[in-house]
Amino acid sequence: MEGYARVAHLMSQDEFAILRRFKRLNMQNLLYLQAEITHLECELSDLVDRDLRNVEREYYTKDWWSLSQSDEEEDLEQWEKFQELRVKLEAYNESLLKQSYLVKLSKPRRYDLDFLRSWFERPGMGNFPLLGIDKASWEAQYEDDLVALKPRATSDPFSRWFCERIVPSFHHVLGEKFKEPVREAIGTGIYNYAESSLISTVQILTTVVASLLPLCSVVTLYITESNNMRLGMIVVFSACFSLALATMTNARTVEVFAATAAFAAVNVVFLTNNPPCGTEL
Repeated sequence: MEGYARVAHLMSQDEFAILRRFKRLNMQNLLYLQAEITHLECELSDLVDRDLRNVEREYYTKDWWSLSQSDEEEDLEQWEKFQELRVKLEAYNESLLKQSYLVKLSKPRRYDLDFLRSWFERPGMGNFPLLGIDKASWEAQYEDDLVALKPRATSDPFSRWFCERIVPSFHHVLGEKFKEPVREAIGTGIYNYAESSLISTVQILTTVVASLLPLCSVVTLYITESNNMRLGMIVVFSACFSLALATMTNARTVEVFAATAAFAAVNVVFLTNNPPCGTEL
């Protein structure tokens, strides 16, 4: 398997289906269609005005049958112009709707794009499978024009960091010694870690942090004797709590504010109702 077939085989793995959207050319095409329609609209308007001044054709604006069934060539000009305009309108509307869909397509994940570029160049993988000028389609100059047909599901920053930084580092240090490479036609030296397993690992880590952070704040505030120190610790733990929410979940900003306010309110109780450890009531 060589050339385009080899590239297509790799891109059949959904996350690597990265292509150009040609947004500049698509917009230029829309502008040309718009210009053509504008000129046809003006020509049609002139024909309508001309026919209104003719006694035999003055009812064309009110009677479609008379407009479209005349035997004389000049009498049909207005209808023929509209039919020409109809074809352009259909092309314009179709292109407009397609472009509205194209602009909604997501950009590829940086990790997937970097892998694709590396795959094209590595001898044991793509080994420069394309020779034409289109081989440059994935280079940096076109980066803003690239879209992913089916990008990886949007995840929180912590999950992306774990999957794209920690897992590759683990693989180079230890995982490569125990894991078998994928035996496929897309290349050698490719290893696959099940995304479901990685997500489960991240969820476990997130759950542990969610459990320990409130407990750590309670214990720390309980053993701290100075109210001034307690106040400072509340600020620190609240900041850590909001940071954890922002990086380890997909919570909206308003949800982060609400949860952080509730967390701080619970900790503030230690300023008045909980004496430091070892103090008699």
